[in-house]
Amino acid sequence: MPRDGRTRRPLHRIYEIHARIRNGSLPNCSTLAKAFEVDRKTIQRDISFMRDALGLPLVYCDDLHGYRYEGDVSDFPVFDISSEELAALFFTRTALQGIRGTRLADALGAAFSKITHSLLGKIEFSWSNLDEAFSHKSVQQDQSQIKCFGQLAKAILDQSETAFHYRKLAGERAVPRKVQPLHLGEVEGGWYLIAHDLDRGALRTFALPRMSRCRVLQTRFERPAGFNGTAYLNKSFGVWNVAGDDTRHVVRLELRNYAARLAQERRWHPTQEVVALDARGNKVEVRFEVGRLEEVMRWVLSFGSQAKVIAPPELKKMVRKEVRAMQKG
Repeated sequence: MPRDGRTRRPLHRIYEIHARIRNGSLPNCSTLAKAFEVDRKTIQRDISFMRDALGLPLVYCDDLHGYRYEGDVSDFPVFDISSEELAALFFTRTALQGIRGTRLADALGAAFSKITHSLLGKIEFSWSNLDEAFSHKSVQQDQSQIKCFGQLAKAILDQSETAFHYRKLAGERAVPRKVQPLHLGEVEGGWYLIAHDLDRGALRTFALPRMSRCRVLQTRFERPAGFNGTAYLNKSFGVWNVAGDDTRHVVRLELRNYAARLAQERRWHPTQEVVALDARGNKVEVRFEVGRLEEVMRWVLSFGSQAKVIAPPELKKMVRKEVRAMQKG
Protein backbone atom coordinates (compact mmCIF):
# COMPACT_ATOMS: atom_id res chain seq x y z
CA MET A 1 0.00 0.00 0.00
CA PRO A 2 1.48 3.37 -0.98
CA ARG A 3 2.22 5.73 1.90
CA ASP A 4 0.58 9.09 2.12
CA GLY A 5 3.29 11.64 1.29
CA ARG A 6 1.69 14.15 3.62
CA THR A 7 2.58 11.97 6.61
CA ARG A 8 6.22 11.68 5.63
CA ARG A 9 8.75 13.67 7.57
CA PRO A 10 10.72 15.96 5.21
CA LEU A 11 14.02 14.24 5.94
CA HIS A 12 12.55 10.83 5.16
CA ARG A 13 11.19 12.14 1.87
CA ILE A 14 14.53 13.73 1.02
CA TYR A 15 16.33 10.50 1.74
CA GLU A 16 14.00 8.60 -0.60
CA ILE A 17 14.53 11.23 -3.30
CA HIS A 18 18.26 10.73 -2.81
CA ALA A 19 17.86 6.94 -3.13
CA ARG A 20 15.87 7.26 -6.37
CA ILE A 21 18.37 9.66 -7.91
CA ARG A 22 21.28 7.50 -6.86
CA ASN A 23 19.83 4.34 -8.45
CA GLY A 24 19.65 6.13 -11.79
CA SER A 25 15.90 6.31 -12.20
CA LEU A 26 16.13 10.01 -13.18
CA PRO A 27 13.06 11.27 -11.29
CA ASN A 28 11.69 14.76 -11.83
CA CYS A 29 9.43 17.04 -9.80
CA SER A 30 6.25 15.69 -11.42
CA THR A 31 7.02 12.01 -10.87
CA LEU A 32 8.25 12.62 -7.33
CA ALA A 33 5.23 14.74 -6.42
CA LYS A 34 2.95 11.97 -7.66
CA ALA A 35 4.89 9.24 -5.84
CA PHE A 36 4.89 11.09 -2.49
CA GLU A 37 1.42 12.66 -2.94
CA VAL A 38 2.66 16.20 -2.43
CA ASP A 39 2.66 19.21 -4.74
CA ARG A 40 5.51 20.12 -7.08
CA LYS A 41 6.54 23.12 -4.97
CA THR A 42 7.27 20.82 -2.03
CA ILE A 43 9.55 18.67 -4.19
CA GLN A 44 11.22 21.78 -5.62
CA ARG A 45 12.00 22.95 -2.07
CA ASP A 46 13.39 19.50 -1.25
CA ILE A 47 15.62 19.55 -4.33
CA SER A 48 16.86 23.06 -3.53
CA PHE A 49 17.64 22.02 0.04
CA MET A 50 19.57 18.95 -1.12
CA ARG A 51 21.61 21.01 -3.57
CA ASP A 52 22.15 24.24 -1.63
CA ALA A 53 22.14 23.22 2.05
CA LEU A 54 23.53 19.70 1.81
CA GLY A 55 25.88 20.37 -1.07
CA LEU A 56 24.78 17.35 -3.11
CA PRO A 57 25.90 17.56 -6.80
CA LEU A 58 22.38 17.55 -8.26
CA VAL A 59 21.90 18.41 -11.93
CA TYR A 60 18.84 18.31 -14.16
CA CYS A 61 19.16 16.54 -17.52
CA ASP A 62 17.00 18.37 -20.06
CA ASP A 63 17.24 15.61 -22.64
CA LEU A 64 16.26 12.85 -20.16
CA HIS A 65 13.83 15.03 -18.13
CA GLY A 66 15.14 13.98 -14.73
CA TYR A 67 17.65 14.62 -11.95
CA ARG A 68 20.97 12.85 -11.54
CA TYR A 69 24.13 13.23 -9.52
CA GLU A 70 27.15 14.74 -11.19
CA GLY A 71 29.76 12.42 -9.70
CA ASP A 72 29.67 9.66 -7.09
CA VAL A 73 27.66 10.25 -3.93
CA SER A 74 28.37 7.42 -1.52
CA ASP A 75 27.22 9.04 1.74
CA PHE A 76 24.19 11.15 2.52
CA PRO A 77 25.15 14.03 4.88
CA VAL A 78 21.96 14.16 6.94
CA PHE A 79 22.10 10.51 7.95
CA ASP A 80 25.84 10.11 8.34
CA ILE A 81 26.76 9.24 11.91
CA SER A 82 30.12 8.42 13.46
CA SER A 83 30.83 5.86 16.16
CA GLU A 84 31.37 8.71 18.66
CA GLU A 85 27.98 10.22 17.78
CA LEU A 86 26.29 6.84 18.13
CA ALA A 87 27.84 6.46 21.60
CA ALA A 88 26.62 9.97 22.50
CA LEU A 89 23.09 9.02 21.46
CA PHE A 90 23.19 5.91 23.63
CA PHE A 91 24.42 7.78 26.71
CA THR A 92 21.82 10.50 26.18
CA ARG A 93 19.09 7.87 26.08
CA THR A 94 20.52 6.20 29.19
CA ALA A 95 20.54 9.48 31.09
CA LEU A 96 16.75 9.71 30.68
CA GLN A 97 16.29 6.56 32.77
CA GLY A 98 17.19 8.48 35.93
CA ILE A 99 14.08 10.67 35.60
CA ARG A 100 11.71 8.11 34.06
CA GLY A 101 8.05 8.57 34.90
CA THR A 102 8.14 12.38 34.90
CA ARG A 103 6.60 14.71 32.35
CA LEU A 104 10.06 16.09 31.67
CA ALA A 105 11.33 12.61 30.81
CA ASP A 106 8.36 12.07 28.50
CA ALA A 107 9.05 15.34 26.69
CA LEU A 108 12.79 14.66 26.39
CA GLY A 109 12.09 11.09 25.30
CA ALA A 110 9.79 12.27 22.53
CA ALA A 111 12.40 14.75 21.29
CA PHE A 112 15.08 12.08 21.45
CA SER A 113 12.92 9.67 19.46
CA LYS A 114 12.51 12.26 16.71
CA ILE A 115 16.26 12.71 16.48
CA THR A 116 17.06 9.01 16.35
CA HIS A 117 14.13 8.22 14.05
CA SER A 118 15.64 10.49 11.40
CA LEU A 119 18.64 8.16 11.29
CA LEU A 120 16.60 5.29 9.85
CA GLY A 121 17.74 4.31 6.40
CA LYS A 122 21.41 5.11 6.89
CA ILE A 123 22.27 2.93 9.87
CA GLU A 124 20.52 -0.20 11.02
CA PHE A 125 20.36 -1.08 14.69
CA SER A 126 17.79 -1.57 17.42
CA TRP A 127 17.95 -0.18 20.93
CA SER A 128 17.56 -3.72 22.27
CA ASN A 129 20.83 -4.65 20.55
CA LEU A 130 22.56 -1.67 22.15
CA ASP A 131 21.13 -2.61 25.55
CA GLU A 132 22.80 -6.01 25.20
CA ALA A 133 26.14 -4.35 24.41
CA PHE A 134 26.09 -1.53 26.99
CA SER A 135 24.67 -0.90 30.44
CA HIS A 136 24.63 1.92 32.94
CA LYS A 137 24.41 1.27 36.67
CA SER A 138 22.66 4.06 38.51
CA VAL A 139 20.77 4.61 41.73
CA GLN A 140 17.13 3.71 41.18
CA GLN A 141 14.68 6.38 42.28
CA ASP A 142 11.41 5.41 43.95
CA GLN A 143 8.09 6.73 42.71
CA SER A 144 7.80 9.48 45.35
CA GLN A 145 11.18 10.89 44.30
CA ILE A 146 10.22 10.72 40.63
CA LYS A 147 7.03 12.67 41.31
CA CYS A 148 8.96 15.24 43.37
CA PHE A 149 11.57 15.56 40.61
CA GLY A 150 8.85 16.34 38.07
CA GLN A 151 7.31 18.97 40.34
CA LEU A 152 10.67 20.62 41.00
CA ALA A 153 11.67 20.61 37.33
CA LYS A 154 8.44 22.38 36.41
CA ALA A 155 8.83 24.83 39.30
CA ILE A 156 12.35 25.74 38.15
CA LEU A 157 11.19 26.36 34.59
CA ASP A 158 8.10 28.30 35.72
CA GLN A 159 10.02 30.17 38.46
CA SER A 160 7.48 29.13 41.09
CA GLU A 161 8.21 28.93 44.80
CA THR A 162 8.04 25.46 46.30
CA ALA A 163 7.32 24.02 49.74
CA PHE A 164 8.34 20.64 51.14
CA HIS A 165 9.43 18.89 54.32
CA TYR A 166 13.13 18.09 54.65
CA ARG A 167 15.12 15.92 57.01
CA LYS A 168 18.81 16.67 57.45
CA LEU A 169 21.28 13.80 57.68
CA ALA A 170 21.62 14.31 61.43
CA GLY A 171 18.03 15.46 61.91
CA GLU A 172 15.47 13.62 64.03
CA ARG A 173 12.51 14.60 61.87
CA ALA A 174 11.56 16.39 58.67
CA VAL A 175 10.83 20.11 59.00
CA PRO A 176 8.98 22.42 56.57
CA ARG A 177 11.04 24.44 54.08
CA LYS A 178 9.98 27.08 51.58
CA VAL A 179 12.34 27.81 48.70
CA GLN A 180 12.87 29.35 45.30
CA PRO A 181 14.16 26.36 43.26
CA LEU A 182 17.00 27.21 40.88
CA HIS A 183 18.77 24.06 39.69
CA LEU A 184 18.60 20.26 39.77
CA GLY A 185 21.94 18.48 39.61
CA GLU A 186 22.88 14.80 39.48
CA VAL A 187 26.02 13.92 41.43
CA GLU A 188 27.26 10.34 41.76
CA GLY A 189 23.84 8.88 41.01
CA GLY A 190 21.90 11.14 43.39
CA TRP A 191 19.73 14.15 42.53
CA TYR A 192 20.07 17.43 44.45
CA LEU A 193 18.13 20.68 44.42
CA ILE A 194 19.92 24.01 44.71
CA ALA A 195 17.48 26.63 45.94
CA HIS A 196 17.23 29.94 47.74
CA ASP A 197 15.88 29.12 51.20
CA LEU A 198 13.40 31.88 52.04
CA ASP A 199 13.54 31.33 55.81
CA ARG A 200 17.35 31.32 55.95
CA GLY A 201 17.91 33.92 53.24
CA ALA A 202 20.65 31.94 51.49
CA LEU A 203 21.34 29.24 48.93
CA ARG A 204 20.97 25.68 50.22
CA THR A 205 21.40 22.20 48.73
CA PHE A 206 18.72 19.55 49.29
CA ALA A 207 18.91 15.80 48.59
CA LEU A 208 15.75 14.59 46.88
CA PRO A 209 15.50 11.32 48.87
CA ARG A 210 15.12 13.37 52.07
CA MET A 211 12.37 15.59 50.70
CA SER A 212 8.67 14.82 51.25
CA ARG A 213 5.26 16.47 50.80
CA CYS A 214 6.57 18.52 47.89
CA ARG A 215 4.16 21.06 46.38
CA VAL A 216 4.52 23.91 43.90
CA LEU A 217 3.10 27.24 45.11
CA GLN A 218 1.38 29.97 43.14
CA THR A 219 3.98 32.58 44.12
CA ARG A 220 6.45 33.41 41.35
CA PHE A 221 9.99 34.75 41.72
CA GLU A 222 12.73 36.31 39.61
CA ARG A 223 15.68 34.05 38.92
CA PRO A 224 19.02 35.63 40.02
CA ALA A 225 20.74 36.96 36.91
CA GLY A 226 24.21 35.77 37.86
CA PHE A 227 23.31 32.29 39.12
CA ASN A 228 24.82 29.29 37.35
CA GLY A 229 23.92 25.90 38.80
CA THR A 230 26.75 24.00 37.16
CA ALA A 231 29.34 26.52 38.32
CA TYR A 232 27.88 26.39 41.84
CA LEU A 233 28.24 22.61 41.98
CA ASN A 234 31.76 22.75 40.56
CA LYS A 235 32.92 24.78 43.57
CA SER A 236 32.55 21.72 45.77
CA PHE A 237 34.00 18.23 45.62
CA GLY A 238 30.52 16.76 45.82
CA VAL A 239 27.41 18.86 46.37
CA TRP A 240 27.82 20.87 49.56
CA ASN A 241 28.55 24.59 49.51
CA VAL A 242 28.02 27.52 51.83
CA ALA A 243 26.59 30.52 50.02
CA GLY A 244 28.75 33.60 50.41
CA ASP A 245 31.75 31.60 51.62
CA ASP A 246 34.53 32.18 49.08
CA THR A 247 37.12 30.13 50.98
CA ARG A 248 39.12 27.96 48.58
CA HIS A 249 41.42 25.06 49.40
CA VAL A 250 44.03 23.59 47.08
CA VAL A 251 43.93 19.87 47.86
CA ARG A 252 47.11 17.85 47.22
CA LEU A 253 46.93 14.12 47.75
CA GLU A 254 49.50 11.38 47.14
CA LEU A 255 47.95 8.13 45.92
CA ARG A 256 49.74 4.81 45.53
CA ASN A 257 49.22 1.49 43.74
CA TYR A 258 45.57 0.79 42.74
CA ALA A 259 44.50 4.26 43.91
CA ALA A 260 47.15 5.84 41.68
CA ARG A 261 45.92 3.89 38.68
CA LEU A 262 42.32 4.90 39.40
CA ALA A 263 43.40 8.55 39.52
CA GLN A 264 44.78 8.24 36.00
CA GLU A 265 41.49 6.76 34.75
CA ARG A 266 38.89 8.93 36.48
CA ARG A 267 38.10 12.59 36.89
CA TRP A 268 36.65 13.41 40.30
CA HIS A 269 36.66 17.21 39.97
CA PRO A 270 36.70 19.74 37.08
CA THR A 271 39.98 21.31 38.32
CA GLN A 272 41.71 17.95 38.84
CA GLU A 273 45.34 17.52 37.80
CA VAL A 274 47.29 14.27 38.10
CA VAL A 275 51.10 14.29 38.22
CA ALA A 276 53.02 11.01 38.01
CA LEU A 277 55.63 10.63 40.76
CA ASP A 278 57.32 7.54 39.32
CA ALA A 279 57.97 6.11 35.87
CA ARG A 280 55.41 3.28 36.15
CA GLY A 281 52.56 5.42 37.43
CA ASN A 282 52.29 3.55 40.72
CA LYS A 283 52.54 6.80 42.66
CA VAL A 284 50.79 10.05 41.67
CA GLU A 285 49.86 13.39 43.13
CA VAL A 286 46.27 14.53 42.64
CA ARG A 287 45.51 18.25 42.87
CA PHE A 288 42.23 20.17 42.74
CA GLU A 289 40.62 23.27 44.27
CA VAL A 290 37.45 23.18 46.36
CA GLY A 291 35.55 25.12 48.99
CA ARG A 292 34.30 22.66 51.63
CA LEU A 293 36.51 19.79 52.79
CA GLU A 294 34.04 17.41 54.48
CA GLU A 295 33.32 15.41 51.34
CA VAL A 296 36.99 15.41 50.39
CA MET A 297 37.83 13.92 53.79
CA ARG A 298 35.38 11.04 53.29
CA TRP A 299 36.76 10.46 49.79
CA VAL A 300 40.36 10.35 51.10
CA LEU A 301 39.41 7.80 53.75
CA SER A 302 37.94 5.52 51.07
CA PHE A 303 41.49 4.83 49.82
CA GLY A 304 42.75 3.78 53.25
CA SER A 305 46.51 3.32 53.48
CA GLN A 306 46.97 4.07 49.77
CA ALA A 307 46.37 7.81 50.35
CA LYS A 308 48.45 10.50 52.02
CA VAL A 309 47.28 14.08 52.44
CA ILE A 310 49.93 16.64 51.47
CA ALA A 311 47.76 19.78 51.74
CA PRO A 312 45.92 21.66 53.09
CA PRO A 313 46.70 21.35 56.82
CA GLU A 314 42.98 21.55 57.65
CA LEU A 315 42.34 18.37 55.67
CA LYS A 316 45.20 16.56 57.40
CA LYS A 317 43.68 17.39 60.80
CA MET A 318 40.21 16.27 59.70
CA VAL A 319 41.50 12.90 58.47
CA ARG A 320 43.55 12.29 61.63
CA LYS A 321 40.58 13.15 63.85
CA GLU A 322 38.28 10.82 61.94
CA VAL A 323 40.77 7.94 62.03
CA ARG A 324 41.18 8.33 65.80
CA ALA A 325 37.42 8.33 66.25
CA MET A 326 37.15 5.16 64.15
CA GLN A 327 39.81 3.44 66.28
CA LYS A 328 37.96 4.35 69.48
CA GLY A 329 34.70 3.01 68.08
